[in-house]
Amino acid sequence: MNYELKIGISSGWWEEAHRLVPAYVQCIIDAGATPVVFPVTDNEQILNNLLDMVDGLLLTGGGDIDPKYWGEELMPQSGKPCALRDEFDLALVRLARQRCMPVLGICRGMQAMNIEFGGDIYQDIYTQIEGKTRDARHEMRDFRNSQLLNHSQGDQPRSEVAHEVELAPGSLIAKVMGKQVIEVNTFHHQSLRKIAPSCRAVGFAPDSIVEAIEVPGYKMIGVQWHPENLYKEHPEEAALFNWLMEEAAVYRRARALHRSSPVVDTHTDTPMVWTDTTDLGVRQDADDVKVDFVKMKDGDVACTFMVAYLPQVPLEDVDYKQKAQEAHNVAVEIFTRLREQVDKYPDKVKFNSQLSTLNSQFTNVCFGLENGFALAGDISNVKKFYDMGVRYITLCHNGDNDLCDSARGKGTHGGLSDFGREVIREMNRLGMMVDVSHAADSTIEQAIEFSNQPIIATHTSAKALCDHPRNMSDELIVKLAQSGGRIHVCLYNYFLAKDGRADVNTICDHIEHIVKLVGSEAVGVGSDFDGGGGVQGCNDSSELINITMELIRRGYSDDDIKNIMGVGFVKYYSKI
Repeated sequence: MNYELKIGISSGWWEEAHRLVPAYVQCIIDAGATPVVFPVTDNEQILNNLLDMVDGLLLTGGGDIDPKYWGEELMPQSGKPCALRDEFDLALVRLARQRCMPVLGICRGMQAMNIEFGGDIYQDIYTQIEGKTRDARHEMRDFRNSQLLNHSQGDQPRSEVAHEVELAPGSLIAKVMGKQVIEVNTFHHQSLRKIAPSCRAVGFAPDSIVEAIEVPGYKMIGVQWHPENLYKEHPEEAALFNWLMEEAAVYRRARALHRSSPVVDTHTDTPMVWTDTTDLGVRQDADDVKVDFVKMKDGDVACTFMVAYLPQVPLEDVDYKQKAQEAHNVAVEIFTRLREQVDKYPDKVKFNSQLSTLNSQFTNVCFGLENGFALAGDISNVKKFYDMGVRYITLCHNGDNDLCDSARGKGTHGGLSDFGREVIREMNRLGMMVDVSHAADSTIEQAIEFSNQPIIATHTSAKALCDHPRNMSDELIVKLAQSGGRIHVCLYNYFLAKDGRADVNTICDHIEHIVKLVGSEAVGVGSDFDGGGGVQGCNDSSELINITMELIRRGYSDDDIKNIMGVGFVKYYSKI
């Protein structure tokens, strides 16, 4: 073993001293990694620095967590909480998920995961579980104290098992353990009660006490028992630590790829969701804003295209010209405000209109205009937007405009209009990318033939996998690639799966389908974050690394992954 992998281990705190049971360190060493013990601190900068040093995280057991975190008063049966360690563990959970780092939580570590993500726990199962209650399986059960197992083994050695745990079929942990029923030890009086919305209960004792959780979309597992005390006498328990090592190796390689070559997201709609008080230099709640400069840095995203999106009005609208001019004015205002946001944080991000300078060492914002409607029928506005830093124009949106037909339109022009051809000619002259996302098939075919530069679909998925009008057929994907163009998979649920139930695997299915058709240099990612894009496990800029990790698990080479995640785009743009 070369112990190249490094696993962070959360320290305990007892009687004003750092404490750590040696078994936690030994299980990591025996699994083949170097343990890095994290001292208890509530300083997030230090915690971020520590997490930068490691490839995975082991959250250890310990004392009771303060019930104030879920709005309860401390019960007499609870132990005295430690405010410093509570803040330490909860922050580690939050920061690790922001990085998409693999995590194994043991006992208190599992409880910290559930609490940080919005769940709660029984302070004392023996006094709080009484009468009718709804368990984590959503079944009504008649609990009585006499029916509960003894969840504290007392003087029984920790290396001995106490009862069985049933694992949920199809769960990650069931796959890891290779069986559905396992034997565990048990040392606790607290247990999960309400399962956090982003978590899933996947392990149950015979009395229905929750013994394991996982976080769908992420490599995070929590267990109530203590496998660090079992794995030597019961080797099957080593599977949990082996899983952590495997995922840590994937994470380490993915992070190295993101830091050594540019990662590019070609389409985000962030100006759609910001308010007058939105500050992109501060981490925003992903439910409100999925792209900010902090998330981009956390995900080692070198370049994000932020676009000014303008909704389409019907061509037959009597005020079409006036509304097009209004859309133009709105676009100008959006780009002006975007530039102000970028220039406010020169230490975090820079505006980039010369894409040939992209590299993985900087965080860059580029501009795109979504919907040629905002040109207001004036060809000189193409140059005006170019001078503002806009490097692509999406010819249309949902509805035909004065440039072309839309995938959701009426076939007004039979493809490109005369003005649309004039716009493409001017974009070619200036060195702007022609984006055919949202366009009708006829528009795409004609744009490929008419443009003297290769074109791009900045956020479009494969119709063969999800038959949606916005997606592109295999025939068109091949034509696009043969002309030197690219298609960037959109992360909108209903463009990925007909039922809208998409995840990172679904994204990679689309990527893989396109790679098999035209190779890795013709496909990329255009998230559509803040415009409806985002799936479980890849819901903001910091989580794009989950795509990279899944491609690693599927056996893709470093060169192919680099092409898909950004290098192929840089090569493409050099031809514009």
